[in-house]
Amino acid sequence: MTKLYKIHSHAHIQALQARANELGHSNKSMLVNLVSLESVRIARESYALLRPLIKESWIWACPELEILLVVAGLSLEIQKLEHDVLPQLMVQEAKLERGALEALLLMKNSAITLLDLRKCFILALGVLLADEDLVSARVKKLSIMLKDTADDVLNVHRWLRLQLARPPWIRHQRSQF
Repeated sequence: MTKLYKIHSHAHIQALQARANELGHSNKSMLVNLVSLESVRIARESYALLRPLIKESWIWACPELEILLVVAGLSLEIQKLEHDVLPQLMVQEAKLERGALEALLLMKNSAITLLDLRKCFILALGVLLADEDLVSARVKKLSIMLKDTADDVLNVHRWLRLQLARPPWIRHQRSQF
């Protein structure tokens, strides 16, 4: 007989981990059903706790583990934007210096990574649930916004560098037209 363990929060994963030795010694199989989590922000920590429990036991299963892995990747990318990219852009105070340009390139890379993770998320959900999914639509919007913003700023920066590289008399001539 298979025992069903429903997870509604990170605390449930912690409780399952605390009881793992007790539950693991029985010969009963366990189906761990990941119903929900409180936040995308803690998905990495939840995955780090749940994965070893499932992988170390040959009689435990969690069908949603792959989805949790993708959400953990989304969480990591969002935290990277929040903690690494945005502060670097704020410090530069809109100056297009080396640090700001690096941050813009990181932002563009994050946008591409988010789109890739969105595809993985849709595949993990399956065809039937993908139509009802709100997360991937929001991830797509965020990714497109980040990429477009980075591209626009980088294109303006390239144009300014080209203008400044021209001799003054050519710049002056062009501006009169």
